[in-house]
Amino acid sequence: MYIRNLRKPSPNKNVFKFASTKISDVIMCESTLEFDACFHHEYNDAIKSYGSQPQGFKYQFRGKTLPYTPDTLIEYFDGVEKFHEYKPYSKISSPLFREKFVARREASLALGCNLILVTDKQIRVNPILNNFKLLHRYSGVYGLNAIQNELLETIQKSGVIKLNDVSSQFGLTIGEARSFLYALIHKGFVKADLGREDLSANPNLWCPS
Repeated sequence: MYIRNLRKPSPNKNVFKFASTKISDVIMCESTLEFDACFHHEYNDAIKSYGSQPQGFKYQFRGKTLPYTPDTLIEYFDGVEKFHEYKPYSKISSPLFREKFVARREASLALGCNLILVTDKQIRVNPILNNFKLLHRYSGVYGLNAIQNELLETIQKSGVIKLNDVSSQFGLTIGEARSFLYALIHKGFVKADLGREDLSANPNLWCPS
């Protein structure tokens, strides 16, 4: 087992930094696809922690022992751990890649951890990815102010309410309403259908029961 250090500067690689409030750390990503995957992990309630470039391992391929480092290690609240490898869908049809992935997965399973292949077709799905990115903009807003407490009370009484209606009732601009409300969604106090509705439009909002 060994660890690759992405924090060490390299002139040959672009490293993308994802600031996670879930794990209170900055995750170093080697690709934009890996970076986009972080948004899904950040807002997946089943995931306890995640991080890039975990310990690598060796695997056997055509009589050779080769090194391999997964893109990330996911730890779930139920105790299960999984490695992820991210690849564009256009790259996975290669017979060589598929053969290598099978060998890597066998080595991973021998270590007690499944290796999952995840493509851009699973990660770059909208509106949900764009919604996660929008919520992430408000992830640095800590605590609840007086206006947010009033907003929560109103949403609880309404059951379900539109963003524009909240803006109108409280005399807020759409931008202000989004700032207050999306910080509440990020903290779990307010819900929206992130898989179907576009948060940049006029989504329905409600409080979890």
